[in-house]
Order: sequence, then structure tokens, then C-alpha cells
Amino acid sequence: MGEGIVLSAVSIELSRHDWGSLVAGQGTAAEVPAAVAGLVAATTAEEADRHTGCLVNGVVVQSNLFEAAVPLVSVLCAALTDDLSAAARRDVLLLISEIVNGDTHHSEIEAGRPDLEVRAQEVARAGLWLFYRELLHGNPADTEEVMDILNVVDTDRARFEQFRDQVKARLRAS
Repeated sequence: MGEGIVLSAVSIELSRHDWGSLVAGQGTAAEVPAAVAGLVAATTAEEADRHTGCLVNGVVVQSNLFEAAVPLVSVLCAALTDDLSAAARRDVLLLISEIVNGDTHHSEIEAGRPDLEVRAQEVARAGLWLFYRELLHGNPADTEEVMDILNVVDTDRARFEQFRDQVKARLRAS
């Protein structure tokens, strides 16, 4: 490998998808890689929110999912393995939560993709322990978003409830 080449899970996962061929709210998802790169590099809430806005307005519009939402979940889970600013991490979790709690847009159903939310949840489920790590060791301000994700993706209700109860008790004690 050449010197000076920086690899990240995000850049590798982004490169695995043909974003220009994936459907988004305003056509294709060609702008997703640049928005994700900007989000993960963001150091301020304003920067993070600007890039998150591009993703929200393209991939998940008013809780309606487009095709690009499914691979975006995988990219966002990869981002959770990186060193992110608090603002970027918050927005990554917010985006994942919006997607896994969203519904397939009617145009996607008509195009033969009726189950985007189920597919996005399956992708997020593969990163289940990333979310439990965030719950236990992440910013307490992100607890609600992480709980919203886990509530949908963890199929083991007993485990989810035990973690939820332990975290609630910890937050009350602090």
C-alpha cells in the first residue's frame, strides 16, 4: 500500500456502492458520498447539521425511505467505528434512527422495493453491539437516539429491556 493513503471503514464502505445508480428523493444518491465525508469530518454542530441535512433531504424525506437508505445504514455503522466529533456522532446516530424507524416511500413500493425499512433494520442489526457500546460508553445526550435504534433492531426483547433498565438506573444515579 502506498504511503499517505488513509483508509477508513467509511471510505471503503462508501466505495462498495454505486451511489449514482441508487434512488434518492431528488433523483439519484450521487451526492451521498460527499455528504457522508463532510459529516464524519465535521467538528462543529453547524457543520454536522449541514451535511446531515443533505442526507435527510435526499435519502429519508419526512420519514419516507428511498433505496439509498439501506446502504447508507451500513456506511453510518462503519462511521461509528471511527473517531468522530460529538456533533458528528450525534448526527450519525440520528440518521440511523430516522432510517430504521422510517417507512418506505410510496414511489419505492411502486418500483418493487416495498421493504426498505426492513432491509435497513437488518443492516443495522448486524451492528447491534455498536449500538450497545454507544449506549454504555457513549455520550449520555445520545441515549434517546440509541434506544430508539435498539428498540427497533434488537429482536431479543429481554436483552433490550435489561440494558434499557440498567442504563436508566445509571442515568438516574448520576
